[in-house]
Amino acid sequence: MNNLKILPSQYHSELTLDRSDIFSAESWLSKSAIFELYQSSLYKWRFHPRQFAPTANMAWGSLVDTIITAPEDLQTEFAISPFDSFRTKESREWKAEMLSNNKTIVDAELIDEAHKAVDVLTKKHKHSAAIIEKSQTQVMLLNKIKHPHSDKEIQLKGLVDLAPEGEPFLVDLKTTADFSAGGFAKTIAKFGYNVQAAHYLGLWNMQHPNDQRDRFQIIWQDSKAPYEVAVTEIPAADIADGQDMFNHLLGKLVRAAEKNWWPMKYEKPILLGRAMFGHHQDEDEIDGHTNI
Repeated sequence: MNNLKILPSQYHSELTLDRSDIFSAESWLSKSAIFELYQSSLYKWRFHPRQFAPTANMAWGSLVDTIITAPEDLQTEFAISPFDSFRTKESREWKAEMLSNNKTIVDAELIDEAHKAVDVLTKKHKHSAAIIEKSQTQVMLLNKIKHPHSDKEIQLKGLVDLAPEGEPFLVDLKTTADFSAGGFAKTIAKFGYNVQAAHYLGLWNMQHPNDQRDRFQIIWQDSKAPYEVAVTEIPAADIADGQDMFNHLLGKLVRAAEKNWWPMKYEKPILLGRAMFGHHQDEDEIDGHTNI
């Protein structure tokens, strides 16, 4: 259904989520919004959505990603600071103006370093360079589905970094401070990238019936110089687990929205047992105890 006149650069600003009515024609659910329920109660999801304060690592990752997948958006997404600090009135006013225009503020040195990192990705690492060279970038995936728990339609969205032509896989770009095989695995689990893989592949296959794909790769780059690169593939079994998780969380959300029922984590009193008398209980143990 990708017939909307929306550019990839408008993906975040135009395709927004209305948490008060997820069935609205103006509401779009992303993997991030759905996976938020994995670590949040329905009450928090509905009334206190998770807010991510921008960090230096996030700015770096976004900068590298933009240079590779949407270089035409560099000037609209980022502002190069002409100031060494923001102590003067003039510099503070400039900063406030840039932030009001939703621009990420960077310095010229960071731009130079980002281009060095991109050079490693697109020229020095053979596998990542070959993938990037033959890929469509910033492919929007949009579709409507009817969930088994509802007769209403839900709109789902995704934005794929790289879709290499003639390959059976999609690709995401990630920067990381833990450039190790163990670090990659932990990051996939922590942020639900296998859920993202399942979500993106499902949307892609609905939108591209003649170009079906069933594999998902991640290109990792160390956020520190010399910006080493690794290409990994998420195992099929993990993608299947991601699909099960996606279905479970989406079903949970749909049922809550249908009933307009957004419970807190502990709606009923719970019996704690021996928690205060030398026996430590973690959250999983408490969840397993009997309601009063």
